[in-house]
Amino acid sequence: MELRVLNYITFVALLLTTALGYWFLWGLILIYWTIPGFYSGRTTLLTDVTREDDQVLYWAVQIAWIAFGALLVVSDIYPDAGR
Repeated sequence: MELRVLNYITFVALLLTTALGYWFLWGLILIYWTIPGFYSGRTTLLTDVTREDDQVLYWAVQIAWIAFGALLVVSDIYPDAGR
């Protein structure tokens, strides 16, 4: 499947799941975005953050994306947790 088509499918799926009140797909995407960052040494906040130039911010952003992503996934699996 062409990546362009996959992007459109993902976009529609994000819109639908968000409209239905499910956030797990956003969580999976946040977690997925960290994987290339581990290999390339760069991540994005408002601008690119590189491991080489700013190690503390790089790792803080990577950990935050993973934590937020996991929180969104878990909140859909266990919607009453924390209430």
